[in-house]
Amino acid sequence: MKPRIAITLELSIKNGRALSFLDLAYAQCVEEAGGMPFHLPPLSSPGFIPEALAMMDGLVLSGGADIHPSYYREEISSPAVLSPDQRTAFDLALLRGAMKANKSILAICHGMQIVNIAQGGTLYQDIPTQVPGAIEHRGKKDPTPASHGVTVEDGSKLAQMMGGMLQFEICSTHHQAVKSLGRNLRVIARAPDGVVEGIELSDHPKLVGVQWHPEKSPESEATRRLFRAFVESSCGR
Repeated sequence: MKPRIAITLELSIKNGRALSFLDLAYAQCVEEAGGMPFHLPPLSSPGFIPEALAMMDGLVLSGGADIHPSYYREEISSPAVLSPDQRTAFDLALLRGAMKANKSILAICHGMQIVNIAQGGTLYQDIPTQVPGAIEHRGKKDPTPASHGVTVEDGSKLAQMMGGMLQFEICSTHHQAVKSLGRNLRVIARAPDGVVEGIELSDHPKLVGVQWHPEKSPESEATRRLFRAFVESSCGR
């Protein structure tokens, strides 16, 4: 049986109507890597998260909008498109449950920031105005992503997943980033301007976070290696 990979969904609430959605590319990358993807909406029903955890072998925390800075003890200081609290609370609870259950976790963009916040870390609310000398991380025209290189730390979990490939080009669509690291987290990849692009958790060796969007370049060798290694770790290989 293929490893079952849960993927979180984005959430939009407009005129009292809640819509959950996601780029199909996440599921396609998981399926291409040998996993069986399924989507998890951010429901708050009692028992939903424990049942979801029992169903999954691995978890992809997907990308999304900005996390309200109150979750890392700050006020809004820069223009932001905020993710609804319902999604943030769900992602945090799901992440903590998945960590306790020792699930394999791949946290992407917004998902990596969720990991940092869950561990008590903080974020730069706006890279262009808060990181001196920053390169383009979001792309000048939506939805076209930015493209830049990353350097992965040799010997890290991510380096193992990448099969020793330590430098490669990535697709990037974010304007926020890890500022102070949360408990037991370690930086394992950076952009040329020093912005954190990858993290791992010392007491959970099956968790890796990446700030870029690997699903936006499914044809790249880096994306194939990342998802393949993640899916394989989900079934205990």
